[in-house]
Amino acid sequence: MSGRAALVLMVLAAVSAGGAAAAEERFAVIDRHAGAVPSSYTGEVGTLAEYLVRPARNDGERARAIFTWIAHNIQYDVSFLNRQPEAEETLATRRGVCGGYAALFEALAEAAGLEAEVIRGHSKGRGYVAGRGMGSMEDHAWNAVRIDSGWELMDCTWGAGYINEDGAFVRSFTEHYFLTSPDEFLFDHFPDDPSWQLLSTPITAEEYLSRPLVKAPFFEHGLRLVSHRGARIEAQGSVAVTVGAPADVVVVGAVLQGGKQLDERYAFTQRDGNHFAVRAVFPSPGNYVLRVFAGRKQDLRKWCEWALDYAVEVPQGSPTGGRFPKAFGDFLGRNCYLQGPLSGVLRAGERVKFSVRVPGAEKVMVVRSEQAWWPLDREGDRFSGEVLVAKGEVTVFAKFPGKSRYEGLLRYVVEWAARGVR
Repeated sequence: MSGRAALVLMVLAAVSAGGAAAAEERFAVIDRHAGAVPSSYTGEVGTLAEYLVRPARNDGERARAIFTWIAHNIQYDVSFLNRQPEAEETLATRRGVCGGYAALFEALAEAAGLEAEVIRGHSKGRGYVAGRGMGSMEDHAWNAVRIDSGWELMDCTWGAGYINEDGAFVRSFTEHYFLTSPDEFLFDHFPDDPSWQLLSTPITAEEYLSRPLVKAPFFEHGLRLVSHRGARIEAQGSVAVTVGAPADVVVVGAVLQGGKQLDERYAFTQRDGNHFAVRAVFPSPGNYVLRVFAGRKQDLRKWCEWALDYAVEVPQGSPTGGRFPKAFGDFLGRNCYLQGPLSGVLRAGERVKFSVRVPGAEKVMVVRSEQAWWPLDREGDRFSGEVLVAKGEVTVFAKFPGKSRYEGLLRYVVEWAARGVR
């Protein structure tokens, strides 16, 4: 019984929420109607259901009106965790947990002439860690509803919002959990009754648990698992994960341990064609989480959303890496690709070869100070050259057409002695 956890990372963001946007447009009239129900119609299940479905023309719109009203009007309340209120109490108090949300949807759906069921099972909700076992087999409740001739899945609780790190409910309407495809639903919902997977060949509990921890933004932003399809990874000090993403999406990785995000330079992300390579290094042997965030490229100053987790085990005695260079927003937003150096810590007094692809750039400079600027040689959108580095910091800047100033792409630390990622 848990709300959808949300941890966000400020970076340049991006995704194509095409599917969600299309659904919102399709149900715009229904959503507006459900969002403006007079209080005089909300005191009893039958009266509310009758009002909600007035403009609905089919089963899908009837189900949508009920889903939308519940998501916007029922408050997740952990005080109900030890009991399961009936639909009438949930409606009266406007509070509940997953059982109350699911019972209320079932009651309203049936009052509206729909066939609906409450489904119980396991969920990868708040507090779940990628790769963890199932624990209690039954900890969550959601719904199935018959739309025309077939059953569809939905989760009103997760569609309403999530519980934040402070244990407070945050209302956040989530399109993904309305009429979710069975394949996507089974990343984080596993029914006790296999028939409610709605698959011709149900998956096992082991298969369900072996999947990475995937959040709604993963699907809303059109991401794809490419290199690693299992939840657990054993890494010898470093790992590289490939995630597919649309052209208008930015992906960024982060390394966590014990629920805390570590230095951002333990992860480095860059686009290569239709994929993002998410690299990570780990400061010592132990257990980590490699987290992937995603957001839309045009929303450069907004938050990226938590999309995907892998559990990473670094064995005792495993070699550990250093850190990557710090990547600024324009590095990701402009689809740059760094060939080298990948180590974020350079040796003072050495000549270092820089090679970076910067689409659309006129010039790329390596800068040690205001007086020390070294231009890299250009070949198409590839810029390269050797630079003698001195102790301190080195930053890679780029100049783009129509821009009066250089924009920062990467920053390195230069020390007399360093160990890093090669």
